[in-house]
Amino acid sequence: MKTVDEVWQLLRNEVTAREAVETELADALGGVLREDVRSPEDQPAFDRSAVDGYVVRADDASEVFAVGGEIRAGDGRHPQLVAGKALRIATGAAVPEDGEVIMLEDATESDGAVRFVRRGRDHVRRRGEDARSGTVLVRAGTVLGTGAVGLLASIGCVRPMVTRAIDALHVATGNEIVSADKVPSAGQVRDSNSPLVAAWARAAGMRIRQKRVGEDASALRHAVEGRRDLLLVSGGASVGGHDCTAEVLEAAGFELLVTKVAVRPGKPLIVARRGVEWAFGLPGNPLSHFVCLHVFVEAALAAMRGGPRRPVMGNRRVEAAIPGNPRETWWPAVEEREGLRPLSWTSSGDLAALALADALVRVPSSGLAAGSEAEFIRTP
Repeated sequence: MKTVDEVWQLLRNEVTAREAVETELADALGGVLREDVRSPEDQPAFDRSAVDGYVVRADDASEVFAVGGEIRAGDGRHPQLVAGKALRIATGAAVPEDGEVIMLEDATESDGAVRFVRRGRDHVRRRGEDARSGTVLVRAGTVLGTGAVGLLASIGCVRPMVTRAIDALHVATGNEIVSADKVPSAGQVRDSNSPLVAAWARAAGMRIRQKRVGEDASALRHAVEGRRDLLLVSGGASVGGHDCTAEVLEAAGFELLVTKVAVRPGKPLIVARRGVEWAFGLPGNPLSHFVCLHVFVEAALAAMRGGPRRPVMGNRRVEAAIPGNPRETWWPAVEEREGLRPLSWTSSGDLAALALADALVRVPSSGLAAGSEAEFIRTP
């Protein structure tokens, strides 16, 4: 039985990044950049006015200036600055050489003349003050958020190289599960794992195909035929007489690397590999599902995408004591201003705690005292 850290190390060492592809900027949000992007020119590329106001010669000490003309944003040419004269200037407009910009709030204009109550403040965004030509603006491995997409657009990088979309399949197993929109008969339960996995995949920026089969090895073998980057099988990961996930994966050519993890909930976790394809046999109980997705599957997904390592751990105080267990526990909690508030749960099949949970607290076998610092991961 492997520890959590051993599984993480295995995934980080063995899972390889998928190939990079050129992607339209509109589709790049959430993608992982696979090359450094450099500025093709100085940023900004010319001296620009930071405010609406007036521009005069910086060495002109006149007290009153005649207003004659205007420089608007986008103007390629503008009048020369001459002594005793001021030009109106718009935010973003090019500032003539040796020009000083005075903001509207510091000016009084009347009858075609303007006086300034204050000068000497630099209201100009100077050429290259943000970055010089050739400077790396976005590094490889960055997950592209909205700000990064805007930055790439501003420098003309409209087809960035990002990791291609991950091809994933999820198969939910079990004779007892019915669709969530059905009324279960005696002995049946609604399928909560399929919607849970779909929601997790969306939050992870990944599309996932889904199927549902009964507790039947033949049906599962048929469902997992073909190849893809990531295969998730819900249920059948334990050692019961009808648990066939390990058997089916081995028959399909997967090498079983992990069959149990010293973790609670989520002990009967299967991790398997077939070439560059990875498969996870997830325990059927929904709380175990939630933990395994965020603690283990996200680590593999991050490595496939070539992005930052997952999970990203934080440290905060726990508001109440959390009991220990011989196995490391990942405890559902709510992140509040005061710290992490542990939620009540009775078993790995208890979904009630997940209605509020936005964090998983890492609890060592010795437990955690109220007020102590603890590692945790966020679970959006």
